Amino acid sequence: MNLNPEIKEKNLERFKLDLKDNVLLDVNKHAIYELIRDIKDPEHPLSLESLDVVDLELIQILEVENNIQGRNIGKKIKQIVVEFVPTIPHCSMASVIGLSIKYQLLKYIKGYWIVVNIKKDTHSNYNQLNKQLNDKDRVNAALENDTLIEMLESSIPKLL
Repeated sequence: MNLNPEIKEKNLERFKLDLKDNVLLDVNKHAIYELIRDIKDPEHPLSLESLDVVDLELIQILEVENNIQGRNIGKKIKQIVVEFVPTIPHCSMASVIGLSIKYQLLKYIKGYWIVVNIKKDTHSNYNQLNKQLNDKDRVNAALENDTLIEMLESSIPKLL
């Protein structure tokens, strides 16, 4: 646990989200950042933005080739990649933070493959944790855990 996290003052403008039936209509970096910036850190009553865990520059929207067994099947896949930086290199809550980000994006964004990663070399186990965060079966199993969902819901701000 990071007992004395460094708090950053960010002056990024708020971005108005365009939602219909709780689905984000205009998927762009600013909208994605707006969805995740106010998620609360599991160990502190502070936002991921104020702890400098998330950053607009660590969000990418891509189109990637759809390959099955090494063969391109023609249709591209829309992908969102969000990297984050834990407050300390041995953060015990890094997987919960990543899952919170992924959960929030899955709730509001449809039609995209969502990848959430710990930024390279910012956590002692970033490779292992990134595999877990992007393992579909593990994520689905985690999201079936009522206790975990309750914790995630309590850390995620309600959108107006």
